[in-house]
Amino acid sequence: MLRWLGWAMLGLLVIAIAAWLLSRFWPLSAAQRQDVRLLEAAHRSEGRNGFALLWTLPFDGLDLAQREAALAEDLQRWQTTPTQASHASVLAARHAPLNLDRSGRCAVGPVGCLAQVRADPQRFADAHAGHAGLHERLARMADYDRFDSPFRPSGNELLPLPAYAPLLDGASAQALAYLQGDVAGAIEGSCSAVRFGRRMMRTGSTLVDSMMGAAVVRTHAALLGEMLVEQPPDYALPVPCEAALQPLDANEQSLCQAMQGEFAMNKAAVEASTQTTGSRLLLDRDHTLARIAGNFGWACRPAAATALAADIPLPVSPPLGWDVRCMANPLGCTLSAIAGPSYAPYAARSQDTAAMIRLLGAQRWLRQQPGPADEALARLPAQWRSHARTPEVSADGRYLQVLQRGPARDGEGPHLSMPLRAD
Repeated sequence: MLRWLGWAMLGLLVIAIAAWLLSRFWPLSAAQRQDVRLLEAAHRSEGRNGFALLWTLPFDGLDLAQREAALAEDLQRWQTTPTQASHASVLAARHAPLNLDRSGRCAVGPVGCLAQVRADPQRFADAHAGHAGLHERLARMADYDRFDSPFRPSGNELLPLPAYAPLLDGASAQALAYLQGDVAGAIEGSCSAVRFGRRMMRTGSTLVDSMMGAAVVRTHAALLGEMLVEQPPDYALPVPCEAALQPLDANEQSLCQAMQGEFAMNKAAVEASTQTTGSRLLLDRDHTLARIAGNFGWACRPAAATALAADIPLPVSPPLGWDVRCMANPLGCTLSAIAGPSYAPYAARSQDTAAMIRLLGAQRWLRQQPGPADEALARLPAQWRSHARTPEVSADGRYLQVLQRGPARDGEGPHLSMPLRAD
């Protein structure tokens, strides 16, 4: 009996080892290898990099050289001791950052930013007191071509990110300037913000960067719609607006570069987790990275560019379930599941941002057409519509709208809209 039990245990051990070896050496699929290649093929955009200004945006009284020096010092700390480096800039110890008042920020909802500021201009004026330097820096953001972070992933450490709140301070400031009589300046300032947001969407290093860029574009596009509808139909836009308000192409909507950044952070964490023999027995680097690449690779596939050009939902891959490779990679399968929430809403937000710019163009075109707006819509130029979402006039005739594809924020309805007449 003992001999039989011994042979049985030996047989089970052999089966377990064989199963582990089969699982560990199970080949990656061609699609998985392609996703890894796409995500590792990151390349930096060309042109002037505005990350130093973005990184130091909350601090007044510094020239560009001082801002670049502060970023270089923060980067050196991160590269030397990332586990001990603070995510706040060294500037915080020498310069107090601006204290932003949330009451000066327009709320999301059915009431537009211009209407909110018009209802209580003094509150917004008080909230923006002392922010002239910040608003001047926000205007300069549009002078840069890209916003690549020099910080690189290091092990399991969270990547330092800029303070994004100051980016949201500009819309209500432009609305206030408009109501105080600087119509051309407010419109041009919002166009500059749209131009900056578009570039941040395309060239940011993380998904957060891209989504913040999209938020800036949508916020200022909506404000522009409110301001322009109060101007004559033939109002001549400031020169910077012409380029800022052109339709977004597929490359500008793409989340590929952002997902390459997300993959790089996950890759650094995986490689840091395979430093010991014990962890390598339970975590296979290549199989784990392939699973994680499946979470992000859809953004870089040719099908994504096709979907963005056609304004149809992107084919976002669902997270992989447990499979035979997980027998020798239980930790990796768990990690890849954590890294694999549904990214479809983020892709939809990028497409909704493009839809807002099209709506703004359609609003300007429609106001110059004779006859009812709903009849003129049949002649709407192709650049201001998509086959998937053709704008329509709301039931009360006040708005031009399309269905929103991404998740609605608190207070928002199901439609993206632009006013067709001033209230």
